[in-house]
Amino acid sequence: MGPELRAGRGQVGGIADGKGGVSTGTVGNCDVIVLCGGLGTRLQPVVHDRPKPMADVHGKPFLSFLLDHWVRHGARRFIFSTGYMGDMIEAWVRAEGGSYQASFVRDPHPLGTGGALAQAFGVARSQRVFVVNGDSFCDVDPVRLLRFHLMKRAQGTLVLASPDDRTDAGDVVLGHDDRVLSMVEKPGRGPRGYFNAGVYVFERSVEKLFPAAQAWSLEREFIPRLVLESLYGFVTASPLFDIGTPERLAAFTDRMDACRTLQTP
Repeated sequence: MGPELRAGRGQVGGIADGKGGVSTGTVGNCDVIVLCGGLGTRLQPVVHDRPKPMADVHGKPFLSFLLDHWVRHGARRFIFSTGYMGDMIEAWVRAEGGSYQASFVRDPHPLGTGGALAQAFGVARSQRVFVVNGDSFCDVDPVRLLRFHLMKRAQGTLVLASPDDRTDAGDVVLGHDDRVLSMVEKPGRGPRGYFNAGVYVFERSVEKLFPAAQAWSLEREFIPRLVLESLYGFVTASPLFDIGTPERLAAFTDRMDACRTLQTP
């Protein structure tokens, strides 16, 4: 069965072309691949009946906060790469009726982040794609991110967050021109550079660098190859929230509590 598509009306986030118009490099013209296939083993003590992106935050799935952010900045086409309990994600997206098109690619068995990305690339229609993790949220501006990517003429751009005490995110070293010099995935404790926020822009041309294996890691096997080609880092001051553990899910919930309090008159 082919990918399921749902049409909708979406906003288009544009990039000024210097003449008062909008360039062809717009957020609305780019597919957004959402990687949703993880097993969520560490989160299962508190979320055992659903996949991680569907974890409840104030009566809404975590995924809804992620999609709201991207739609608000102009995204209108999403590709959901699902795996574990993927039927629940597909059913929710269809029922939600958002102002975007949605397609789904189901991993028949665990393919890793890279194998899942390769499958989603087969469905993508745009010249370049955004890629985001379905279990993390970074309040980065996709329009600014895409402008940076195009300005650098990069094959790939990854969003970088400032160091904190986490030990399970890739440690990234940048050159003076924002080019990525190296990335060590999950390096453990010790002095840190920037870390990988799990948000990317890729040109379709990077597909030639994908490993031949069916199952592979985006972070460990593909990114090092792209570092040798043309990979840049977009540094953001926005915090990264992932919900990979009960403590981190609680931290995101607390953040949403604070935002709701600020919005209350």
